[in-house]
Amino acid sequence: MSAPEALAFDMYGTLVDPIRIWKQLERYVPDEDALRVAEVWRQKQLELTFRLTAMERYEDFEWITRKALDYALAAAGQKLEADQKDVLIAQYNNLERFDDVDSGLKRLKEAGHEMVVFSNGTPAMLQATIDQEGLHQYFQGFVSVDEVKVYKPSPKVYRHVAERLGRPIGEVRLVSSNPFDDVGAEAAGMRAAWVDRSGGLFDPLGSPPEMVVETLTELADALEARRR
Repeated sequence: MSAPEALAFDMYGTLVDPIRIWKQLERYVPDEDALRVAEVWRQKQLELTFRLTAMERYEDFEWITRKALDYALAAAGQKLEADQKDVLIAQYNNLERFDDVDSGLKRLKEAGHEMVVFSNGTPAMLQATIDQEGLHQYFQGFVSVDEVKVYKPSPKVYRHVAERLGRPIGEVRLVSSNPFDDVGAEAAGMRAAWVDRSGGLFDPLGSPPEMVVETLTELADALEARRR
């Protein structure tokens, strides 16, 4: 049987769902706008990370999350008070887990895999989310891109997490639902597993990795099969 793997898990969209924050948005915007605001918030958040990286400029992920919220609200013609936006930003540290997370991570841990969270989130955001969601029981720790001041999918961040794990990059597997992240990891020389939470739509800049699953329990099955 082959050895357990080193797994680097994306946080937002893979372990927790940033779109489900629409439920909190309903407190402040009309019900018919809440889901759209949540979707635009997430899209703009990622867009800002890409643009800042292209400009060789860095602002931390909480700053980006606030700017993206301002944009999403303006796009919907909504305006909130500063304290209301603070509540929503705080809620970003308590996003809902996907239903398969606990069962999948439990099996992966029992199988002996070395697991860390690897995310664009700031250290404070990641620590808060891990604490709120009880994820500390599964992970040895987290690696934030804040440590290298550049965002995914820069090759620097994938090399950095491999260095933090003390492994050659080819011995680390990214686990992410975000296709751009999987493409970036493989371009940097890392293995990847795509958790397909988007219904099969992958990034046109690359092909899906050889390991594609729909849940973390399926990931546990796939890795177990590889070790036999």
